[in-house]
Amino acid sequence: MSDMNILTRGEEEKLVQSLKTNALKKCAPQIQEFVECSSGRMISVVWACRSKLKLMNSCLKNFTTEEERDKLKLKYIASRKNQ
Repeated sequence: MSDMNILTRGEEEKLVQSLKTNALKKCAPQIQEFVECSSGRMISVVWACRSKLKLMNSCLKNFTTEEERDKLKLKYIASRKNQ
């Protein structure tokens, strides 16, 4: 493995943050639905919004997998090589 394929801790953290930001953007509709459902609720949010919570978490999980992280990492490494 060449040094070009090794990421620093800071670069790795930036990629993880980028992955999370991307997931939040792509799942914005599901997040908004959960927020609207849970607004004004306390304990009842647990059962009243369960399905919306599951949809939101499922969406976020789809965009924060190891596979997605690896894709982003490879894209970053390729862009770094082109500099």
